[in-house]
Amino acid sequence: MRRRDGRRVRGQALTEFAFVLPIFLLVLYSIIEFGRYVYVAQVMNNAAREGARYAITHGSLSLCPSGPMPGLATNACDPYGIKVQDVVRNFAVGVAGANVAFPAQSGCAGGVANPCWPVDNARGANVTVVAQTLFTTLLPIPLPPITVDGSSTLVINH
Repeated sequence: MRRRDGRRVRGQALTEFAFVLPIFLLVLYSIIEFGRYVYVAQVMNNAAREGARYAITHGSLSLCPSGPMPGLATNACDPYGIKVQDVVRNFAVGVAGANVAFPAQSGCAGGVANPCWPVDNARGANVTVVAQTLFTTLLPIPLPPITVDGSSTLVINH
C-alpha cells in the first residue's frame, strides 16, 4: 500500500489489530463468565427451592418424614435430611460441588454438615434450605473463588 506522497506503508492494520484484539477478547471473556455466574446463581436458587419443596412435603405427618419428629420421637426414615440434600444436588444441574446448608434456626448450629429444621417439624413451621457452591473462572486467572448461595424458605404443609 502506498501513501499519497509515494512512500510505502506496511503493517498498519496488523498493528491496530494487535492493539484491539486483547481488549476484544477480554470483553468477550467477561461476558461469558458473567453469563456463567448468572447461570450458577439461578441453578442454586432453583435447587434450594426444590429442596425446600421436598422438605415441606415430607414433614412430620408424611409417610417418610425428613428431619426431626415432634416430641423427640425417632425418625427411622430420614432423620438428618439426607434425602433433602440429595434433591438439592440432583437439581444443581451442571454445577460441580454443590452443597446443602441448613442455616441456624431455633438454637441449631446450622451449616452443611449439621442440618437443622424447626424443633417439631410440624405443619406451619418454616424450613430454610440454602444451597452453596464455589464459582471459579474457566481460565486460570488469579481471582478468588466466589461463593454463590441460593436459598428458599417455605412453610411445612404436610
